[in-house]
Amino acid sequence: MGSEDSPKINITPPEEKVGFSLTKEFLELAFDREVEKFSTKIGTNPGDNYLSIMHAVEVSFKGEQEPQYFMIKCYPNHSERRDLLDQIEVFSKEAFAYQDFLPQLKQLAVEREAEKIVDLSVAPIQAGNVVGIPSKFTLKPWSDENFILMTDIRKTFGFTMADRMKGLDFDHAKLVLEEIAKFHALTWAYKQKNGLDMLTNKYPQFKDTFYIHESLIQDYMPLLDQITANALKLTEEKLGDSHPACKSFKDFVSKDEDKDVVERIKRYLLEEGINEEEVESYLRIKPEQDDNYNREPWLLGTHGDCWVNNMMFLYNDEEPKKPVKVTLVDWQVIREACPTVDLAYFLFSSVRAPVRIPNLDELLRVYHDAFIRYCDALKVAPLPGFTIETLKRRFRRSEIFGLLIGLELLGYALKPPEESIDMDTVKSDQLMDLFATVVDGSDKNTLLQDEISATVLNLYEKGVI
Repeated sequence: MGSEDSPKINITPPEEKVGFSLTKEFLELAFDREVEKFSTKIGTNPGDNYLSIMHAVEVSFKGEQEPQYFMIKCYPNHSERRDLLDQIEVFSKEAFAYQDFLPQLKQLAVEREAEKIVDLSVAPIQAGNVVGIPSKFTLKPWSDENFILMTDIRKTFGFTMADRMKGLDFDHAKLVLEEIAKFHALTWAYKQKNGLDMLTNKYPQFKDTFYIHESLIQDYMPLLDQITANALKLTEEKLGDSHPACKSFKDFVSKDEDKDVVERIKRYLLEEGINEEEVESYLRIKPEQDDNYNREPWLLGTHGDCWVNNMMFLYNDEEPKKPVKVTLVDWQVIREACPTVDLAYFLFSSVRAPVRIPNLDELLRVYHDAFIRYCDALKVAPLPGFTIETLKRRFRRSEIFGLLIGLELLGYALKPPEESIDMDTVKSDQLMDLFATVVDGSDKNTLLQDEISATVLNLYEKGVI
């Protein structure tokens, strides 16, 4: 179909002979339409995407005057990163989310006559290929490459990314929390409709695939040690190493066997759910005894990687512009977990301390009210014992998870754009050396210092650490 001079981009490592180039033939197979012409360019800026590679594609179809815009997500050129993607199965997870599970959720909303209320925003998927799963691409030369082709919602609908350096203000955060609640409520209703105690019983894609991978964790530990040591150094420089919050933080991130950072993170991601008594034992100031407190785990489908780089916003035309819609993207880390894990992940990575700390109760109320509203629309009872008081209690113990994940993500989020790195240009065969280049210099980042020290001080004052 294509000619020798057709424009194309190579999406496989240059040293490998397998895979495919993005050609006219590929696009016509993907869209089942005749392509007049197309052009491609890199789809994201350095610092916006760390696992996969995104290419923006402009396509003119035969007989249509206006071009259409798409994004193709594919494997990076770096062999170690490709191996990581294979091990943690993020492409198969995301393909499953876009092509199977999210459409089921939207259909569920229709069945419950709630589609106008529980209108989950999803980027339209056009085509995809996951190695080992039959598709119309299987018999083609590119059959052993993973990719997802979707509508570019930036060019098509006007969505944009927020500034990861600034973080999200209250209006943005409110919109995101309502969208998270929407997804959570839909997955909870899905479980009830299908009589599922666990989503993972039906869909193994909802199992965590990173923190249970022992060899990856062993490779990851030195980098995490560096990140936590930098965070402690920044906090001590800001507050003074004799400050009780610094002493508490130092003890919190110590290498004692029962306080290992990775082990603590894993306690929030157990397949059977969080052991409330165990994680509350991590708190410096324990909650008051409540014999009526329901410790039954809350388990539903979560996004898993809900931070500012993985969401796109649509704004109104007024001045100053206000966000009116958000679409969550990058469904690569979906997992069944407590909803407070998603909330802590989002609030500690993407809402800076000056906004998050004074508004936390109101932000949790936004989520609580939205979750109740969406469950009501879907004609399903909420999670067992779901009240604003219980949500706050469970979120407080999940602030430990938020802090630990925040330490990892903030080094990336607050890296100045001029210092951002194209990871495919890094000359290293070691995966963790590669990721270490992204957080290099974080011990001198004043924005990072302000954020971490404010968070540590707040959590100390609340008795979390």
